[in-house]
Amino acid sequence: FAYTAQDVIYKWQATPFSIGEDVALAQFHLANASFGENIGISGRRDRAGFRNDSSVHLTFFFERQTGFFLLQIYTPLTLIVFCSWVSFWLVKTEKGGEVPARTALGATTVLAIVNLGFGGKAKPKVGYATAMDMYIVLCFFAVFAALVEFACINFVDTFIKRFKVWEEEEKLRIQREVLELSEKKIEEFSKEIPIKENGKLKHKNQYQNDKFAEEDLIIIIPIENGNETKITQIDPVDIGVPTPLAKSECVSNVSTQDACVSTEDEEFEDIEEEEDDTEPKAIQFQFVTKCMDELFDIFLKRLFRKYSPVIPQMTIYKDTLSVIYDIDNFARKLFPLVFLCLQIMYWTAYL
Repeated sequence: FAYTAQDVIYKWQATPFSIGEDVALAQFHLANASFGENIGISGRRDRAGFRNDSSVHLTFFFERQTGFFLLQIYTPLTLIVFCSWVSFWLVKTEKGGEVPARTALGATTVLAIVNLGFGGKAKPKVGYATAMDMYIVLCFFAVFAALVEFACINFVDTFIKRFKVWEEEEKLRIQREVLELSEKKIEEFSKEIPIKENGKLKHKNQYQNDKFAEEDLIIIIPIENGNETKITQIDPVDIGVPTPLAKSECVSNVSTQDACVSTEDEEFEDIEEEEDDTEPKAIQFQFVTKCMDELFDIFLKRLFRKYSPVIPQMTIYKDTLSVIYDIDNFARKLFPLVFLCLQIMYWTAYL
C-alpha cells in the first residue's frame, strides 16, 4: 500500500488461487470462494487528502462439518431426553419406592444436559446464539419438564396424605371436646359420686336424680364430607368418666414409678453434660427448620379448613393412585409428541 493507483494497479491472473485435493479442515469445508478488484478512494490519507488506491480481495466461505456435531452433541442430547421419559414408566406405589429412582434419574439427566450442552468444549465460541445453542435449550426444557412432572404428582400425593392426617386429628379433637362437654354436664347435675343401682344412676338428692334422668346430652358433630350436621344423644351412663378414686390410683402409680428413679446418679449427670455440649452447635439450624415447618403447617391447615368441604368430593381424594397413574399415562404420550413437533420445527428452520 505504499503506492497509489496512479503508480500501481493490481489485477488477478486468470486463476487467482488453487487448493490441493489433500488440503482439508477438521470442522469446516470450503463452500465457495470469490475474488475481485477495486480502484477507488480508500481510508488512507496523504497531504492532499484521501488516497485513490488499487486493491484486490479474495473471500472464502466455510461451512461447519455436521458429522462431528451430530455424533458428539445432537445424538447424546436426544438420547438423554429419551432417558428422562423412562421415569413415566416407574409406577407410583403406596410405599413410595419409586421416589429415589425417579429423583435420581431426573436430576442426572438435567445435570448431563448442562454438562454436555452448556459446558461442552466442542461448542463454537461465538457471541451470538447458534442453531446448536437453540437445540441445547430445547433439550434442557424437555428434561426439566419431566422432572417437574414428577415433582407435581409427588406433591399431590403428599398433599392428600397430609389432608387425611388432618382429618383424623380433627376427629380426635371433636371427640375430646365431646368428652369434655359430657364431663361438664355431669358435674353440673351431680357434685357427688354417682351410685349405680339396677342400671341407673342414683344420688342422695332426689331432685338431682330426677333432673339428671330427664336431661340428655345433645352433641352436635359436623360431618366431614358435607355441610350437614348430625345430632347425637349421648346417655351419661354410657360415657366412661374416670372417678376420683381412679384418678388418685393413677397418681399414686406414677409417683411410685418416679420414686424408683434416682436423679442423683452420676450417669445422669454425664448424659446431661453431653447433651449440653451438642445443643449449641445445632440450635440455629433447628430453629430455622422449625420456623419453616411451622409456617408451612399453618399454611396447609388454613388451606385444609378453607377447602375441606370440597377436597373429599374430588376424585383425587377418593382414588389418588388412579389419578397419578392417569397423569403418568398422559405424560407418556404428551412429552414425545411435543418433542417431535419441536424437532420438526427446528430442523425445518435451520436446514
